[in-house]
Amino acid sequence: MDLRPYNLSQDQLVRAAELAVSGLICYQPFIFSDNLITGAGYEFAKVKEGAGMIYCPQLPPSTTTYKNAKRHLIDPAILDEFRNYNDSLRVLYESMLDLIVEKVGDPRDLTYADVGSCTGYFPLSLAKRGAKEAVGYDVVDYAPTYELLNQILGTNAKFKRAAYDHELGTVPGAGTFDVVLSIALLVHMSDPLRHLAFLGKIARKALFVWTFTSNAEEDEMVNRYTSINRYYETARFPYCFDMTQLSPGLLRRSLEAMGFTEIHLLQPRPDGMPASCFNRHRGYLAIRPQEWAEGSFVPRPYWTADSFAIADPLPHIIETIGNYNIVLYKQRFYAFPHGLSPFGSETADLMALPGVISHAFLDELRRVVRQTIDQSVGRVVHSPHQVEAIADYNIIEYLGRYHAIPQWLGPFQVDKVDLTVMPGIISHDDLDELRVAVRKAIDERGGESQ
Repeated sequence: MDLRPYNLSQDQLVRAAELAVSGLICYQPFIFSDNLITGAGYEFAKVKEGAGMIYCPQLPPSTTTYKNAKRHLIDPAILDEFRNYNDSLRVLYESMLDLIVEKVGDPRDLTYADVGSCTGYFPLSLAKRGAKEAVGYDVVDYAPTYELLNQILGTNAKFKRAAYDHELGTVPGAGTFDVVLSIALLVHMSDPLRHLAFLGKIARKALFVWTFTSNAEEDEMVNRYTSINRYYETARFPYCFDMTQLSPGLLRRSLEAMGFTEIHLLQPRPDGMPASCFNRHRGYLAIRPQEWAEGSFVPRPYWTADSFAIADPLPHIIETIGNYNIVLYKQRFYAFPHGLSPFGSETADLMALPGVISHAFLDELRRVVRQTIDQSVGRVVHSPHQVEAIADYNIIEYLGRYHAIPQWLGPFQVDKVDLTVMPGIISHDDLDELRVAVRKAIDERGGESQ
């Protein structure tokens, strides 16, 4: 983003340099002046991590005490290439924004969230284009960067410091938005599909994902881990893996499974990043059907066995529900009660084993298992029913769990869909805990609770 036309003051230039050398403006492409340029375009194109992301030949005196102040500065000898590749990175970013605006609609009517926003290029650009709301989330505190860039651009992009909770599979209190962006974040996730499900849950209309992908064939579903603790040294197993590569087929099938029916592949531009860089990634814009917003669309409710990238014939535990292990085996799902005596899966008649439940569809098996658990503990099994309403959420009890369903989702049959992929829904086993989570979500988006 070229900020030179905004005639920055000397104070703004000094502040930008301070933020740059402190690591709070460096990764994304900005031109503050002829003598202050940032961006990782050169490192990406040349695959030279550490080559530098800042050109600033004269650091302000205020930065001399900054720890590692010169860490990101480039060698002036590569200045021309540095400028050119950051221009290419800017073109790539703008192509993402253009695709979103072209396919989803006028930004003035839409709200946006960029999860893992870094410096804020995308929320700021969308705010420049008149977005109804543009919010960036990141674990690093980029609030000073947003403050400066909003001041320069005359925009009102918002920043919220928040971390993705791997244990819960969410950013607590994130709320929902018309369009959600995820730029080069899945690559750093040890649980990329779970994180992708979270992104889909908070996206009402569309989700744009740009991530590092493998060179697997389009129909292969593969998740490849390539390093441990490369960027997050303190992360503990099983969340210590990074530089994760999803195959394009797995990424696309996952988007389809979440109910996105219109998927657009980002195309390269001649003046964008070189093919050697661009082709190591995929950018998908996934759009929900209009019926979703109207409440009449039923998303794909069932995971079938071929939804899982498991090639070998051995049984695989998918998850645990109560005292049942949910297992995928030979293209079918089974619920095995804990305490079942050991048996040979190759020779046993699995359905003859006591207490085993089976189904071709995972979500249907989940429903039956939860119903069986409820019956075993004396709960009354009944159809979904509304317990109460909190602001614009209807609180529904179904199969022993409570679900806060946003009213903007419109009418649908709770027992016919997978609530885990519906956007904006909050669920909990405990009603009081759910109330707390709902009120927190309302507060986060600036609304009022009843």
